[in-house]
Amino acid sequence: MTSIVFLFPGQARWPLPVLLLYLAPLLLRRDWCHAAPSGPESDSCSTLVQSRFFGFFLSSSVFPSVPCSWTLQNPDPRRYTIFIKMTKPTEACMPSQLRTFQYDSFLETTRTYLGMESFDEVVRLCDISAPVAFLEAGKQFLQIRKGPPRASMVITDGDGEFKTEYLVVGKRNPSMAACQMLCQWLEDCLASSTSNRPCGIMQTPCLCWDPPPQLSEGDSCYHNGVYLENCLPTLLQIKGGFGGWSVWGQWAQCSSECGGGIQTRTRTCQSPPEELYLCEGVVEEGRPCNSQSCTGKGRHLSRSQSLRSVDSRKRDDVDKPRSGQQSPQTGEEWSAWSVCSATCGEGWQSRTRFCVSSSYSTQCSGPLREQRPCNNSAVCPVHGAWDEWSPWSLCSSTCGRGYRSRTRTCTPPQFGGDPCDGPEKQTKFCNIAVCPVDGVWNEWSSWSSCSASCSNGTMQRTRECNGPSYGGSECRGEWLETVDCFLGECPVDGKWQPWSLWSGCSKTCGGGNQQRNRICYGPFFGGQSCPGEQEEIRRCNEKRCPELYEICGEDNFSNVVWKMTAAGDTAAVRCPPNAIGLILRRCTLDEEGIAYWENPTYMKCISNDYRSIQTLTREHLSKAQRGLVGDGVSEVMNKLRVTSSEGTSYSGDLLAIVDVLKNMTEIFRRAYYSPSSADMRNFVQSVSNLLMEENRERWEEAQLLGPNIKELFRLVEDFVDVIGLRMKDFQDMYEVTDNLVLSIHKRPVVGQADISFPMKGWRGMVDWARNSEDRVTIPKNILSTGQPGENDSSTFVTGIVLYRNLGSILTLQRNSTVLNSKVLSVTIKPTPASLSAPVVVEFSHLYNGTTNQTCISWDESDSASLLGSWSARGCKAVLVDSFRTKCVCDRLSTFAILARLNPEMNMDKTQLPSVTLIVGCGVSSLTLLLLIIIYVSVWRYIRSERSVILINFCLSIISSNALILIGQTQTRNKVLCTLIAAFLHFFFLSSFCWVLTEAWQSYMAVTGRLRNRIIRKRFLCLGWGLPALVVAISVGFTKAKGYGTPSYCWLSLEGGLLYAFVGPAAAVVLGITVELLCGFATPGPHMDVSCPGHHRPTRLCYCHGALHPAQRGT
Repeated sequence: MTSIVFLFPGQARWPLPVLLLYLAPLLLRRDWCHAAPSGPESDSCSTLVQSRFFGFFLSSSVFPSVPCSWTLQNPDPRRYTIFIKMTKPTEACMPSQLRTFQYDSFLETTRTYLGMESFDEVVRLCDISAPVAFLEAGKQFLQIRKGPPRASMVITDGDGEFKTEYLVVGKRNPSMAACQMLCQWLEDCLASSTSNRPCGIMQTPCLCWDPPPQLSEGDSCYHNGVYLENCLPTLLQIKGGFGGWSVWGQWAQCSSECGGGIQTRTRTCQSPPEELYLCEGVVEEGRPCNSQSCTGKGRHLSRSQSLRSVDSRKRDDVDKPRSGQQSPQTGEEWSAWSVCSATCGEGWQSRTRFCVSSSYSTQCSGPLREQRPCNNSAVCPVHGAWDEWSPWSLCSSTCGRGYRSRTRTCTPPQFGGDPCDGPEKQTKFCNIAVCPVDGVWNEWSSWSSCSASCSNGTMQRTRECNGPSYGGSECRGEWLETVDCFLGECPVDGKWQPWSLWSGCSKTCGGGNQQRNRICYGPFFGGQSCPGEQEEIRRCNEKRCPELYEICGEDNFSNVVWKMTAAGDTAAVRCPPNAIGLILRRCTLDEEGIAYWENPTYMKCISNDYRSIQTLTREHLSKAQRGLVGDGVSEVMNKLRVTSSEGTSYSGDLLAIVDVLKNMTEIFRRAYYSPSSADMRNFVQSVSNLLMEENRERWEEAQLLGPNIKELFRLVEDFVDVIGLRMKDFQDMYEVTDNLVLSIHKRPVVGQADISFPMKGWRGMVDWARNSEDRVTIPKNILSTGQPGENDSSTFVTGIVLYRNLGSILTLQRNSTVLNSKVLSVTIKPTPASLSAPVVVEFSHLYNGTTNQTCISWDESDSASLLGSWSARGCKAVLVDSFRTKCVCDRLSTFAILARLNPEMNMDKTQLPSVTLIVGCGVSSLTLLLLIIIYVSVWRYIRSERSVILINFCLSIISSNALILIGQTQTRNKVLCTLIAAFLHFFFLSSFCWVLTEAWQSYMAVTGRLRNRIIRKRFLCLGWGLPALVVAISVGFTKAKGYGTPSYCWLSLEGGLLYAFVGPAAAVVLGITVELLCGFATPGPHMDVSCPGHHRPTRLCYCHGALHPAQRGT
């Protein structure tokens, strides 16, 4: 047996088996036992071998129990191949207990081996007809598993121990030691393989025969009836004269010393007679020598002498030469005939002669060599000869390992020849394609313990899937199986159910009791009872019971029934159907301790329209916070502007509008949404709608129980911040509405000019803003520090807001003070810590005759201020004149002027009109009323069209005077004030129209076209119908806006509504002038009419301004 030899410096040669025995303890001790690779094995007894290229083990040491596994990992399947040699047990072998397979990887989730290929058919551990099995594996892992014997197997004595050796050989440039061992294994494998028991080694990276013979065409690898591919055949070594020619011998002495001679050398055929075909060619060869000329020396050989040639190494000495026979030419004798070249059949004989000549003789003539045929009587034996091999047959299997074979025919020998040597049939392995191997489940594992220590639980067991490989199907079925288990009922402790609701108090006042209870569920199966009490009691309504005079009785107010309520409590009822929420009304005690109802508050009521807008806005805000682009934001803003312009029904509507605007500010702040100019205008207009005069009472109600006006200031400040971020440098924005003016400017910190408000050239200004004398000056260096390293590229945003009527909502008037200016806000973003220069605000006074002008600013941090959140700190008042005051402030805030009232002035608009107005209107009305009385008393004498016109004119003037006096006290009632303004408009126009009617009547009388009742109807239509038509058209177009102002119940000077009175009045005056001119210039047809009592004719007779009855034709 060939041994693998290792050479160590300074040591003798150690055969590989001895070396392995020496290294075995080290192999078993160092890096032998490892945990199995992740997934492929769940056994507790497992061995993983890594980074080892040779070794061996005994099954008793690796498989001490079952189940156990041994796994060898290939370092790199692309570079290495694993070879295994298993020496089978001689006794006590349990069939199907050992499994050997290779695989690529293992999936833990499905318990499946990928690329699995079994070696059980090759190993056949219990088949002792072949004591050794060999394997070749090229995948990532090779595993040997020993499992428990099947239930049907009979357990025998003994452990069935076997030995396993392994080699990991490189596919390129394998080591000499590994190749020597592998070649020995291959030789043993081939020696024991048959067609029924194939060799487990298919091909090797080693060249197992040295030196490699040169194959001639038709040579093949054939060993023991099996043909091998990719190997070299074993030929006879050409050493020691075994087969073929021997080496040439030494050159013999030259045949002549001079004159040219010949040297010869010979060789012998060492093949046996049956292999003479290996010796082809000459037995002897020669070469010329000693070509120098002879000078009288002895005999020499002729230059024309031929070389001897033989065809066989055997010659027969037949045909002996006859002694004394001489050549005809020279007399030289021929040599004896050589032995016949063939021992049987036809052959040849030859003989030679030499020419002996001297310098004085002639040349020899004739041949030096003669041949003749010879024929032996013996017949030559004919050996058997093989025909050509037939083509290889098809593979016996379409997939997996199969066999291919070929045959040849032997021509039979004759005359005692040898038969054909060699096999008649050759077989080799073939593998067309790897057969798909379906996955096969391993045996189920044992059942796990019950998952619960009592009551219902589960037990589980698992199994692993071997394969599939090469496209086979997966294992069918579940790899996990679960069954229920029951170990007896668990003890269940009692558990309290939730407490019930508290019962009603036993008393409404003076102290009562409430109780609640709970139920214990359980216990069961010996559990613990519920801890604690089952019933709980508490005190309630411990306040003192009110007396009868301390209880507000049932009241029906604003179509709402308010039930009896104790003083200090608040009653609540549902809002009207057009709103949601609650109406609150508090019962309180007066100074004498008597309970009374306060006015109800509608701060918790929100109209359905505003509620829907509020819901939409919150949905858009939610999308914006999640980074989603929501469509429809502009539509919501437009809807809010339109709805708020129509007014509010409840104070809760104001709070809803503020909430919507705050949410819109947050939406605008998002980077993905850029508000359009329409969105900004709608926003500012919605803020303006909040400050409409009709919302004043609702603002007062909202400020009593709800948020302060500071929410409005913060809203506008945040809007300025958001819009400023979207603006470009040196960009300005102006928005002018009926109740506020908003100006936003973006400037660099190091500015070139001051910022002034308002700027000249503003367009679209309404009358109140155009006529306003309030001014703001923001210095250009308000944020500049003057340092040389200051960043010139930084910018800031300035927002200025002028509120028209915010002062009436703030209600800052006290006993002797009054808000004497409009309210103005100044904001800078980003908010500076301090100002380098003061802000200058100039206010015009709202009231004359006031004293002690004080600049105040909004300060939320000053809680000690007597004015609430308004403070006089940080601002200095400079009186410009009796009509204007300048405030110089070192802070940014909302500013206004607070003044002290003159004791002689009466600023309360709810009191009676002034004495002058009362006297003037009273005297005028009384005089006109006296005139009507006089006319009525003498009506029968003065009855005429002119008298009718005069009475109607007096009635319109009296009605106008009455409405002027009433309207001075009704400015807070928007509806009544609007009605008064509309009727004033109507009666003032009626006065002008009745004057026009009188002029028309005079013109008709002069021209003689007066026609009693027909004309009277026309007079009535002109006096009362035309003013009614003008007022109706004005109200319809303006929707009653402009009828009534916060100061008086008359047409507003803004919006052009005043022209609805001035225009018709001017047209009436123009018509009167034209009629009078036409009347005096046109002569009438009754120039000869005489008046009663007069004897001479006249143009027209008037009696106290009326036509005489005789002239009326009545």
